[in-house]
Amino acid sequence: MASPPPPELIPDAVAEILLRLTPEDPAGLVRASAVCKPWLRTLTDPAFLRRYRAFHGTSRVLGFLHNPIDRRRERFVPTTALRPHAAAHRTCVVIDCRHGRALLYDYGSGEFVVWDPVTGRERRIPDEAPDVCTHHSVLCAAGPGCDHSTCGGGPLLLPTGQYDEENEGMHCFAYGCCYSSETGETSAQTDLYLEHEHNQCFLDGRPPVLVGGALYLVEDSGIGKLLRYDLLGGRGLSVMKLPPANLLGTSTVVMTASNGGLGLATFYRGMLFLWSTETGPNGDAKWAHINIIQLEKLLPVGIRMSLACLSGFAEDANVIFLSTDDNGIFTIELKSLLTRKVCDMGNVNRVFPYVSFYTPAGTATRVSPIFVWITAICDYSVRHI
Repeated sequence: MASPPPPELIPDAVAEILLRLTPEDPAGLVRASAVCKPWLRTLTDPAFLRRYRAFHGTSRVLGFLHNPIDRRRERFVPTTALRPHAAAHRTCVVIDCRHGRALLYDYGSGEFVVWDPVTGRERRIPDEAPDVCTHHSVLCAAGPGCDHSTCGGGPLLLPTGQYDEENEGMHCFAYGCCYSSETGETSAQTDLYLEHEHNQCFLDGRPPVLVGGALYLVEDSGIGKLLRYDLLGGRGLSVMKLPPANLLGTSTVVMTASNGGLGLATFYRGMLFLWSTETGPNGDAKWAHINIIQLEKLLPVGIRMSLACLSGFAEDANVIFLSTDDNGIFTIELKSLLTRKVCDMGNVNRVFPYVSFYTPAGTATRVSPIFVWITAICDYSVRHI
């Protein structure tokens, strides 16, 4: 006589179990979504997704993008079991990555490409000034209240920073403006005259960092400055000096400090120096050391620290990327100091971290992204059988 089937789990119990699936394992979420339709509905329910995000806290680093010398190579490098949706970006260069979106520039078509590696969704925006040397960014247009768990296909902003010189470099100006996908228009341009000692002003190419409603871009003229573009208070431009060069070490990334304000991470001789801004008695901002981390105690033995460099910062996850010459790329979680090797690639001086959760609510076509993940993984398996 056959034994009776086990009793079914009540929906509330299923939701509590699924809520505890770790975001670091996308395969677990995919397997759970394929069990039955009720589980799939639970995993794509907006109320469940809000609970999932609140339960697990900050978003996770799912991978990073870079610009390989060999253009035939993929721009996206996963640091988890995630397999991004296949895309041909051989004529593209990565510019920025934020809020689950990657911003690329297609030199073949002269367009900006906003790409979601998880769903494969793309939107293209024409470049109105292709011959002007600028630095572009991408961010969600929903504002500070959005947790970016379901906004992958929503409206976005493309802020732009630019330097220009006149009279053979004797005068330098910074310009800022912002494109909105909701209106299809670009805001009025903000201008700022800059004084400099070395008769040159240019952005050093590192991706900007979003801190407290403002974007910070590194200007490299030998003395080092930060160009601040305020996204909330009238789109104004301002400049802040970095600490003296003899204190910055061999590489520097802009980051969010532990108090939520503007910070820096600098690397020198195997040590990670963390900086934060403090307000002086006259109301001016000053830099101060807040922590020193000896990375040699956290990393494997044998890494040549003299050739390592800080290559990126994941804003929402508070994670720093450290690239080595022949030992791969490592991530350092600043809160726990957990250090992990994420790939074997070496000599990558600049990465664009991709931070997101695995369960966005759904694409614009109302097809669950989980079906996209299942298809991508099945396709990947077939190609490698």
